[in-house]
Amino acid sequence: MSQTASLESDMHSLSARLRKARQGLSSGTIVDLTPIEQDVRWLCRSVEALSPEDASQLRPRIFGLLEEVNQLGENLRAGLGELAQLLSAAGDRRKALTAYTTAPTEKP
Repeated sequence: MSQTASLESDMHSLSARLRKARQGLSSGTIVDLTPIEQDVRWLCRSVEALSPEDASQLRPRIFGLLEEVNQLGENLRAGLGELAQLLSAAGDRRKALTAYTTAPTEKP
């Protein structure tokens, strides 16, 4: 198998991993992104080692992966926004409960 064919196979695997991470996030599952980060680093180093001709053959696939990574980033930002709203609402409820459960003080 040629080096570019091997990298294309690795890119396909990374694409599947990115898709699985997005699906996990959308279902509320905690996703470990460490393996994805490692795969991206390895892929970048491998592409840098290619000849310019071989690297240019992979360019469309690389741009596709970049779009998938960007989509995952958007999913993460959306999830972070939802989490911030939930935490804010929980804080508001806690404040209200504290206000209602605090014993009233008598006025002099």
